[in-house]
Amino acid sequence: MNDGKRRESKARRDAGHDACERIGRRYRQDSGMGLGKRFFALVAAQVISLFGNAVLRFALPLYVLNLTGSSAAMGAVMACAWFPYVVLTPIGGVVADRVRKQRIMAVLDGVMALVCAAYLAMYASVDVEGLSIAALMALYAVQSVYQPTVQSAVPSLVGREHVQRATAVISQVSMLSGLVGPVLGGLVFGVFGIEPVVAVSGALFVLSALLIACAVRIPHEPASRAGGVLQTVKNDLRDAASFLRQGQPLILRMIALATVFNLVMSAFIVIAAPVVITQVLGLSNQLMGVAEGALALGGLVGGVLAGALANRLDLRRAPAALALGAAALALMAAAVALPVPTMAAYVLVVVALFATMACCTLFSVQAVSYVQQATPHTLIGKVMGLTVGLANCAAPVGQLAYGWLLDAFRAQVPAVTLGVVAVSLALSLVMARMVRRYLGA
Repeated sequence: MNDGKRRESKARRDAGHDACERIGRRYRQDSGMGLGKRFFALVAAQVISLFGNAVLRFALPLYVLNLTGSSAAMGAVMACAWFPYVVLTPIGGVVADRVRKQRIMAVLDGVMALVCAAYLAMYASVDVEGLSIAALMALYAVQSVYQPTVQSAVPSLVGREHVQRATAVISQVSMLSGLVGPVLGGLVFGVFGIEPVVAVSGALFVLSALLIACAVRIPHEPASRAGGVLQTVKNDLRDAASFLRQGQPLILRMIALATVFNLVMSAFIVIAAPVVITQVLGLSNQLMGVAEGALALGGLVGGVLAGALANRLDLRRAPAALALGAAALALMAAAVALPVPTMAAYVLVVVALFATMACCTLFSVQAVSYVQQATPHTLIGKVMGLTVGLANCAAPVGQLAYGWLLDAFRAQVPAVTLGVVAVSLALSLVMARMVRRYLGA
């Protein structure tokens, strides 16, 4: 019985894979592209949508931190926001493989525009902290579907030989939006408050939805369904999990290490950066916006390097980037521990964030490209959704823990930071050994 199900699952994957290869080749031939106009229409919509996303992700948690002065409260807000992202991302991957991708993106942008409108309508009449949590939960829930949709569209638009370069472009777009969004969002928030920030984000989501509806075209081949919606979701997730279990031990182990890495280091950066800058150093929201922009600029640089060196880098060299990123974070400990002027300490924090994000993005682009190229077209959305969901499932726990830890040990921030650096370096060494084992020296 189990053998029959496995054969049926493999047959569905192979048939869908062949169909998607045919339609993808037709689209690429029609447009005559490697990275062509259809791909860059997708990129243009991403720029606008992610800009609105970045502004909200920056401003709402910082607003809660300003209201309460508590890193534990901020950690709770971020953990609540991440929860729907972690739970829904695997389902988002199923949706991305079965529904027209441009339709998904347009609808989700429309949903976020409505969320922004609702926030502005209720701002004066309800608890603002709870309202901010609800808005962030909606934002991350939308991203749980949006992100796998974009990632699964890349191979069908550009061809497998261009996947790493295209993935690097998508990463650069994300980081560019994260660079400009927090800087401008910090300026607007610092001067005018939270309401104009939410209004601008809502307008950007509307603009992105209109652009997607008018200009974005992504190849789509309807997939067969066995049973109802729940049965289809179950079958699709089982196919993705079976693909990873049976033939991709390296990807499974990378997911496990990424989960721990997100628990230890990524969650720390999300909570520690605003706490150190606005609470420990006592600097303004505008300067926090600049620091957030430096974080995104580092990601942009990492994405540019991954694209420029696509033909010379492979996954075997990627763990070295993780180790460099972890080591760079030690500058944040130095910023708080050393007797230096406040602005000098701020510069050290900004440099630490920039370097850490550049290195981590360089690794991430290579890892995502490896998964995309190793996965059949009909499974890319599901596999990417499952991968992202599993890799990030520990992030809310880390954010809650660091929120409490940085409140309880505010005077020991350097020691906490160095502990994060040490564990992250150890994880990068484990990753390097694992990659060499499966891919060779």
